[in-house]
Amino acid sequence: MIRGRWRWVVAWAVLIEVLVLWPSPPDIAPRWLGGGFDKVVHAALFAVLAALAAWARAAQHRVRWPAAVGAALFGAFTEGQQHFIPSRSMELGDLLADTGGAMLGLALFAALALRRRGLQG
Repeated sequence: MIRGRWRWVVAWAVLIEVLVLWPSPPDIAPRWLGGGFDKVVHAALFAVLAALAAWARAAQHRVRWPAAVGAALFGAFTEGQQHFIPSRSMELGDLLADTGGAMLGLALFAALALRRRGLQG
């Protein structure tokens, strides 16, 4: 059974899977962003995933960097899945956005954790 903070990690990963397996997602990109909005969405999804995983690992007093590695590997997995969905495609740019987002999520979590410790001490 999945317990504690890990429930949030799994729920977010399931949300990503639903979005990945959606055959024809709507195009919601603002015109001023052009084609780059897709990469922003990828980065944001995986930043949240890595931050949640780092938060869950922190509760277990474990190092946090595997959270970003795991999120990046999950991004590679989801890109591979899209190869098998006829209306979707796997893209290197999306994988780079997933990985960059995972690293950003870990960095933001670490910065917030340091700030919180500074406020408590």
